[in-house]
Amino acid sequence: MKLLRYEDSLGVPHSGVLEDGKIYSLNGMGIVEAMKSLEHNGEPWEKIVNKGPVLDDTLILLPPIENPGAFLDFYTYEEHVKTCRQKRGLEMVPEWYKYPIWYNGSTRCFLGNGRSVQFPSGENKKDFELELAVVLKKKCSAVSSDEAKECIGGFTIVNDFSARELQQKIMPIGLGPAKAKDFCTGLGPYIVTPDEIGDSKNLTMKAYVNGELWSEGNSGSAHYSLEEAIAYASEFQTLYPGDVIASGTVGTGCGLELDRFLKTGDEIVLEIENIGQLTHMIC
Repeated sequence: MKLLRYEDSLGVPHSGVLEDGKIYSLNGMGIVEAMKSLEHNGEPWEKIVNKGPVLDDTLILLPPIENPGAFLDFYTYEEHVKTCRQKRGLEMVPEWYKYPIWYNGSTRCFLGNGRSVQFPSGENKKDFELELAVVLKKKCSAVSSDEAKECIGGFTIVNDFSARELQQKIMPIGLGPAKAKDFCTGLGPYIVTPDEIGDSKNLTMKAYVNGELWSEGNSGSAHYSLEEAIAYASEFQTLYPGDVIASGTVGTGCGLELDRFLKTGDEIVLEIENIGQLTHMIC
């Protein structure tokens, strides 16, 4: 199923589910609880459907998980890593082939579908990043990759918006891209449960700018799976339900690789097979 969060006309947030193109309220059930237990049968589902769809044309889609405790953004696609390092005059480091590394992003900066993105003032290289992500439904600590699979509650899309000029200034310090990323991260539009995602290692991923196809890749081209990433991250820390784990950018999935950047007024649409489209407008 496709789980989501929305804001009604009074500004009140709700959790919901998309069924046959209509949004139904989860009647107070949270997204993590729904990932754990909601199925297309049984009393809770019947109560949700029998109440009828939400009839409100002014709904605003929110990021589909409430109050995530952590956002780990990995670096799993060799083509992306190699190309971006080459553009900085750097070779691939052998350690990349040993460890699925990540950076810790801000959980306060997630932005839902259909919203406008405000980049840092004066930024001239406004960029997107096309990423597959999962949301956890179980606490996991020191899990194997097989065990990690059972912790995944659903799949979603991340747009890791990046201020490249700002990033270029701060990256030589060597402590990561935080200030160039933490102004906004797109997340959504839904969380698709594993039973409806198909083969998560063979999903077509596309990016469109103003309707023009800029990028196309496949989730299966990652050097590390999301399960391997979760296992490595959980080795010495505990991950919790609601945490967001992103794959990093698929090959050709950002403007930096393409030498093309976003402009004010652009519409950026990220599309991943069996999930949907995540759309934002650039201010």
